[in-house]
Amino acid sequence: MSPRTLPPGKYTATPCRSCRNPKPSYLYLCPPCWRALPQAARRALDKRDGKALARLRELHAHIDSEQPLEDLEITP
Repeated sequence: MSPRTLPPGKYTATPCRSCRNPKPSYLYLCPPCWRALPQAARRALDKRDGKALARLRELHAHIDSEQPLEDLEITP
C-alpha cells in the first residue's frame, strides 16, 4: 500500500514488526500478519489484564528471533 491509498489517521509511520508493511496504529501487527497467528495466540494477545505487556513482549521476541508467526505460542 502506498501512503496515498491509506486512509488518513489510520496508520502510523511505524511498520508492522513482522513484514514491515504499514499497519493500523491500534493493532500490534498488520491484518495479514495478525491472521497468520494461531487462534490461541490471538486470543491471548487480545486479553487486557496485568500480563498483557508480558504477552506482547513474547510476541516481539518471537518475531525478533525470525521464527514463523504460525509457530507462536503465548503463555496465558
